[in-house]
Amino acid sequence: MRDAYGYEYQFDRDRTQRTCGLVAVTTIRGRLATQVVRALGIKRRLRRLAEAEDDPAAFNERLRKLRRTDRRKPPLAVRLRWKIQEVDVSGFDLFVMARNRSPGRRALLYLHGGGYLFGPFGTEWAAMRRVADQSSYDFAMFLYPRAPEHDAAETLEVTRAAYRSMTDRYGDGGVALVGMSAGGGLAIALMASLRDEGAPLPRCAVLLSPGVDMTLEQPVGDLDASDVLLSTEHVQSAGRVYAGGLGPNHPTISPLFGDLSGLPELTVFVGSAELLRPSIEAFANKASEAGSDVRLVVGQDQQHTWPAAPTPEGRKALQQIVEILSSC
Repeated sequence: MRDAYGYEYQFDRDRTQRTCGLVAVTTIRGRLATQVVRALGIKRRLRRLAEAEDDPAAFNERLRKLRRTDRRKPPLAVRLRWKIQEVDVSGFDLFVMARNRSPGRRALLYLHGGGYLFGPFGTEWAAMRRVADQSSYDFAMFLYPRAPEHDAAETLEVTRAAYRSMTDRYGDGGVALVGMSAGGGLAIALMASLRDEGAPLPRCAVLLSPGVDMTLEQPVGDLDASDVLLSTEHVQSAGRVYAGGLGPNHPTISPLFGDLSGLPELTVFVGSAELLRPSIEAFANKASEAGSDVRLVVGQDQQHTWPAAPTPEGRKALQQIVEILSSC
């Protein structure tokens, strides 16, 4: 069947997983956006960062330059339309945006991308503002601890505290999770840790190109060339830097290798042209086989984190996210 936004749904009767793919080919604007990202040379700069992993001075200098594009404060478009509360969570900023002076009934907690090293980006603020506005959610952006200054164990602990702060405001079951790239991996690790201690889980989670395997053990074939943003070298290096003493194959860093049962309803977006697709597909299959309710959305010819891109394909994906959050 096909919905109003051009998605085609296929159901596997033997599993809970639902797989979706974009029917339409990439638009001209979408192809242009891909070429712009390629021309900016971000992939080359991330590779150079990975090459300096064993040289702390060079690594930190290259990382400092990459962090220049971070947007660590709510942009003007958010400040004009939302009541913002800045909450200190163990020394890290949690920005909670509400339409009114008092919190609404529910909120989405957004965990940003950036390979655990940098971010969030302006496109993320814009995408989540649009999703929250159209789905009648309040929303929060958490600036979680980043590597190399902090490691995975600390990041997960502080993120748990941020989640508890949100449930204190919106109640158990009043918070949905949205995570992009590294933030998607962190969201899965958070949900697994909450499950393990018997704590209330998010009402649902939407994961955009989540980093589920920072070792990239799944064969990627020619996707290393087709992905205009990520490289195997960068992903593996970021995993090692973030892991600290745990190791990059630990489930906190690479959730693919952990217990994926008992998770809340998950919708996972991935681009068919991105490097992480094989590992994300493996994650969706494993979680489904473990009994979790998983829906996988594959954007044909789309790149890493395409739902946040300012393209027609990205806008369609955001509209679908609005519907998911409105119904979960």
